[in-house]
Amino acid sequence: MSPVTTKIDDGVAVIELNNPPVNALAVPVLEGLERAVKDAQANSNVRAIVIHGAGGKFSGGFDITQLRKSTQGKPSNDVGDFNAILCRYVEGGSKPCVAAIENLALGGGLEVAMSCNARVATPRAQLGLPELQLGVIPGFGGTQRLPRLVGLEKSLEMMLKSKSIKAEEALKLGLVDKIADPSRIVAEASALAKAIASGSVKRELSMYRKDKLPDPKSTEMILKEASKKAKRVQSVMPHVALCVDAISVGLAQGPEEGLKREAENFKKAVSSPAAKGLVHFFFAQRATNVVPGITDVGLKPRPMKSVGVVGGGLMGSGIATACLLAGIQVVLKEIKQEFLDAGVGRIQSNLTSMVRKGRMTEDKARQLMSLVKPTLTDQDFRQCDMVIEAVIENLPLKQKIFCELERICKPDCILSTNTSTIDITKIAAKMKNPERIVGAHFFSPAHVMQLFEIIRTDATPAQILVDTLGLSKQIKKTPVVVGNCTGFAVNRIFFPYTMSATVLVDIGCDPYAIDRAIMMFGMPMGPFRLGDLVGHDVGVHVGQNFIDDFPDRVYRSPLIPSLLANKRLGEKSGAGFYKYDNKRRATPDPEGVEMLIAASRAQSKLPLDGSPVPAGLSPQEIAEMIFFPVVNEACRVLSEGIVVKAGDIDTAAILGMGFPAFRGGVVHWGDSVGPAVIAAKLRAWSTKYGGLYQPCPYLENCAIQGRTLAQGPLDTKIKSRL
Repeated sequence: MSPVTTKIDDGVAVIELNNPPVNALAVPVLEGLERAVKDAQANSNVRAIVIHGAGGKFSGGFDITQLRKSTQGKPSNDVGDFNAILCRYVEGGSKPCVAAIENLALGGGLEVAMSCNARVATPRAQLGLPELQLGVIPGFGGTQRLPRLVGLEKSLEMMLKSKSIKAEEALKLGLVDKIADPSRIVAEASALAKAIASGSVKRELSMYRKDKLPDPKSTEMILKEASKKAKRVQSVMPHVALCVDAISVGLAQGPEEGLKREAENFKKAVSSPAAKGLVHFFFAQRATNVVPGITDVGLKPRPMKSVGVVGGGLMGSGIATACLLAGIQVVLKEIKQEFLDAGVGRIQSNLTSMVRKGRMTEDKARQLMSLVKPTLTDQDFRQCDMVIEAVIENLPLKQKIFCELERICKPDCILSTNTSTIDITKIAAKMKNPERIVGAHFFSPAHVMQLFEIIRTDATPAQILVDTLGLSKQIKKTPVVVGNCTGFAVNRIFFPYTMSATVLVDIGCDPYAIDRAIMMFGMPMGPFRLGDLVGHDVGVHVGQNFIDDFPDRVYRSPLIPSLLANKRLGEKSGAGFYKYDNKRRATPDPEGVEMLIAASRAQSKLPLDGSPVPAGLSPQEIAEMIFFPVVNEACRVLSEGIVVKAGDIDTAAILGMGFPAFRGGVVHWGDSVGPAVIAAKLRAWSTKYGGLYQPCPYLENCAIQGRTLAQGPLDTKIKSRL
């Protein structure tokens, strides 16, 4: 079937885009649309044109697989000339065009709609230009038309923040001209098109409208402020400044010049490292639910109608909230009434917060709370489809819980643990059927964070994994299936993160300079501010697992334990590396940690080889010394088969630890730096600072063979150089 078809009805050429599932503007669709519009304009039996999408969607935008080819430097079709088609045959043709927008008009889809002379949308339509999320800018005239249709400030918000709007707001702004029921969308668009053709309704050319634009002085001020913000991130995310520049040129020199600049800037953006990273992340994130041998053997997930949660603390209440938001009944169990009441209160607080932010009505919140069954007994788990244990990281306690759950729950109930570090087989060691346990690791706050680590053992049945993957879809999380090891994927690859930061402090770096450098790299906060947030007592407890299991490649600094000894736990105690006011605002506290840092440096005896301590490390050098060991550990995880593919690590690092998405993830970034560069620097640091930096054979072999980390080494028998 052709991706673009035309039907003439009462003088209106109804052009339909048909490229499931979202009518992406692939090259054949663009070519088909061009032919259809040209034919309609030339057809004497046609008075007006309507463009709409099949399958209940207008268009989700430009075909991202085409964009992926461009970011990878592969041959791809140049679709830059399509802008001229929109200008000449859609917007400026002799016969008016109207877009019939059903449910979705994003990116290039909205740009096609904006080139039409009017737009009719369904009530639930979503409209936006999210291109900057992929490291590029609108390329089909969006930088020129959107400011003229909704105003400059709103257009900047929609483009720079990739913020879509709904039909009702679009109507108020003037982005759409009418809202119609889905069953009437084509008929209403046809009627409007005929009215424009007859002259009873004014025909608009969005490219040349000026009524929504501010006065010149205000325009200059708004663009100056936008440019100022864009320049702050220009070194790592150039597409933001390129977008503002294209808008500025169009408003100053006219839309024709603006279109030329848009095309030039699009090509610059698509070749940037940020676009490569963001497009890589886009595809990696969508591939995590594909697990060879599990999702390709014909098994179907069983829907979770009732989920039990053991423990009503911050994590347990967050997990319960995530399930409630998906309409799943929740049985919440605690050991004391006061703990249970507190857990229910946390769930209520989570929902109330969403009501306060306008994301939910009070009636909806009450309806969801009615799905919660608080209990003090395990007996209420009997009819649950899945039970998730979310208690403290105490192995004997977890073992006791699962022995009881195994006895009470129905045979096909999935038993899962939210442990972040403990070996799953140890937790299951005292069960009669240990294969029933699967890891269901949420990240805090569980109802907000998108990542969901699913941990399998060698004995985990495929159906349990498929069912747990199904749960992730129900609760709208991104799943990453990982193997069973200390720390699993995210905590495992990031265990060197804080350890390496303490190495830097022990050789003379200022902890606040380290935090600033890591934030400049793109992380939401530095390692010491993160430690304060999590709690240094938690950090020491979790870190001990890695010290016990990987003793030859850790760094034991006395710095963090000394904070605990001085009751500087972080936010929870009011002081850590930073001090906190009653609103938890952080202020550096160098005087408070000065003596502790001095004592740690005196005990460290670094560098180990007696070489001089490096002076004045740059932000880039700090970032490399902290993140190269993380890349190294990711290579170990790949070599051990803990994850199926490198993209799973990249997705997990971005969603679980806030690794900057524009860098594409830990492995992708490591490949952009180069395995040989990373291996050489780690080798030198291992001599100075110990086994934390020793490059693993996987990394060394990739460096020797000229292979990317994502590809892996061809010959795994090549020995490490160390």
